[in-house]
Amino acid sequence: MEYLNKRVEYIKNKHTNRDKDKEEFVKMIGYVANHEKVKEMKNYNHHSYTNCFEHSMHVSYYNYIICKKLGWDAKASAKAGLLHDMFLYDWHGYKPQNGERLHGFEHPLKSLKNARSCFNITEKEGDIISKHMFPLTITPPKYKETYVIIMTDKFCSACEVMDRFLNKKARVRNKNLKAMGRK
Repeated sequence: MEYLNKRVEYIKNKHTNRDKDKEEFVKMIGYVANHEKVKEMKNYNHHSYTNCFEHSMHVSYYNYIICKKLGWDAKASAKAGLLHDMFLYDWHGYKPQNGERLHGFEHPLKSLKNARSCFNITEKEGDIISKHMFPLTITPPKYKETYVIIMTDKFCSACEVMDRFLNKKARVRNKNLKAMGRK
């Protein structure tokens, strides 16, 4: 019984800490998320059903949580995570201009330029934004927080794409069950 009580207390604390993390995260980057230029990211589809703003919020939150747990710069990581894809165009139909490379190579520097036009960006935040596509961006990251965004960006992108696939599979399954009279 004592073990069970300790386990219940642990679970309560874990959820309380998670709520505190979310509150702290929102307070920390609210001014960034509410900026008009950042809100423009909602107008651009990114991965499947996710727009650039939603994707960047996911990346930002995971950056924040991971860096906080590791005792690293969670604030810079969260801010840069929200701004890492602030390129402000639909990349699906984007045609490179003369001398430009494909979107995957170009957008980190475009995002950094846009971020700098709206906010004071530290050297670390700039590194996180400009090198989040490493190894496509050939220069390796300078800060450990940049390695976090490299992983969280890939993870969030994969989840967003898989979500579309899984939802489509569920819709087809439900349609088939309905046709067989099981739903």
